[in-house]
Amino acid sequence: MTPETIQIVKSTAPVVKEKGKEITERMYEIAFNERPEYRRFFENTHMKSPEEGRKQAAKLAASVYAYASHIDELEKLSDAVEQIANAHVNTRVIAEQYPVIGECLLAAMKDILGDAATPEVMEAWTEAYNSLAAIFITREQEIYREQDKKMQAEFK
Repeated sequence: MTPETIQIVKSTAPVVKEKGKEITERMYEIAFNERPEYRRFFENTHMKSPEEGRKQAAKLAASVYAYASHIDELEKLSDAVEQIANAHVNTRVIAEQYPVIGECLLAAMKDILGDAATPEVMEAWTEAYNSLAAIFITREQEIYREQDKKMQAEFK
């Protein structure tokens, strides 16, 4: 990521904290309206009811805020990344889902932040999201490979 992207994302952390739950609730609304099949990935997780869905949105909002706050020191997020990556693998999230969810998150940010979602802010968040998605995709692929090796060893 460019230093400018890091600075812009970090500077938006306070508004992301303030509006985070609104943003993530809107993101799920957009995602499930545009891709109803994505709801299946959440039916056995924290989205079993509207109340649980709000809790999941709050967790995601906290994660987005943590990322914005620590974008210049990602090592502080390594435990959270590991936990989230494992949860994603357990629910069978795959790399191809990240672009769709990213578009939904960015659309939600634009909706909720209104005029504050300037082209520069949205460009920075797009770069930041793609960078974070790459981190998750890489780690999740490693976990899938580890699980595959374990399964193959069990069948020998």
